[in-house]
Amino acid sequence: MRHYIYIVMSLMLTCVALSCDKSDDVSEIFTNQNFKITGITFDGIKVVKEVSEFYAGDGVYWLTFSEQTLHGVLQADVAIDGSWHADGKGRNLTINITRPNTTTGMSELCRKVYGILRDATAYSGDKNVIRIYKTSDTYIDLSSMK
Repeated sequence: MRHYIYIVMSLMLTCVALSCDKSDDVSEIFTNQNFKITGITFDGIKVVKEVSEFYAGDGVYWLTFSEQTLHGVLQADVAIDGSWHADGKGRNLTINITRPNTTTGMSELCRKVYGILRDATAYSGDKNVIRIYKTSDTYIDLSSMK
């Protein structure tokens, strides 16, 4: 009888150990993380040339996620602020941008990034690399600045 109890306990411990998955730990992935935007795919087309110009000495195109807020810079004169919520199980993401509330005066690339963030639906990745999706073929790639 004891033998069966040990087998059942071993199986239960194995199930518990296998269910511990850091990939759905939203707090670890986002909170207090600084990311630079390293890529954009818009309607299935990679925006490679423009991405290489992100960091032309301006220190632009970065985001910081705090407990429930985000802050960043999209271009030299465009700061972005807002709130976010992610569901670790479904990998759903919503971002509510509070500033700026218009894209007037933004470059075309900046408007694309703004639109993807504003209309975010999902994310993938971990605390080192995140992909934020607007649709399956429109997304931005972020890399940790740590």
